[in-house]
Amino acid sequence: MNIEFGNLKREELKAAVALAARAYQDYAYVALYFPDDEERFRSLHAFMNCVMKSNFGKADLLAARQQGRLVGRATLESPDFQPPSLWESFINDGRKVYLVANWKNVNGYLAMDEGACKPCHDYQKTNRGVWYLSMFEVEPDFQGQGIGTQFLAFQEDYVRQRGGREIVLFTNSEDNLAFYTKRGYEIFHECEIEHDGRKVGSWSLKKLL
Repeated sequence: MNIEFGNLKREELKAAVALAARAYQDYAYVALYFPDDEERFRSLHAFMNCVMKSNFGKADLLAARQQGRLVGRATLESPDFQPPSLWESFINDGRKVYLVANWKNVNGYLAMDEGACKPCHDYQKTNRGVWYLSMFEVEPDFQGQGIGTQFLAFQEDYVRQRGGREIVLFTNSEDNLAFYTKRGYEIFHECEIEHDGRKVGSWSLKKLL
């Protein structure tokens, strides 16, 4: 399978948003606050649209393509990455997230996500040359074909070429945990996240490049 890797193009943003919404639709972490399938899909689409538009040109948005079709996408945040301001999020359709979903669910999810990211952000702040892999998706129909493995290797080379020494990330899926540990990532923090009687694990991982 011939896969091309590179930077995400602005004209691919719409396809990237749709891909991410599909990829996270069955993710238990997201379902904690959005148990309804339809609300979850609407929320994911609106959230990914805001996040990708706001981060374009700020974070390193990467793409995997097969015959020109987007089949994978990732967001890497360098050590000097500055997150979008509230105003930047607002003008990039951030308010639409609250129009398509219950505002309590949205606020609860955002607070949970901020807490889940904290171990990676803290590690990045206290160590040199650490890049944060904040999002990584492969189109569901193309999973299990080795694209994720190739794409992750590309991301690691991408970070090395820019002077990065280490990558950190977190996941809430045991399948993803097995994927990363098999490829040399080590757990440096783990916990359980609970909401409304349901729980998911949360693992923060790192890899020295």
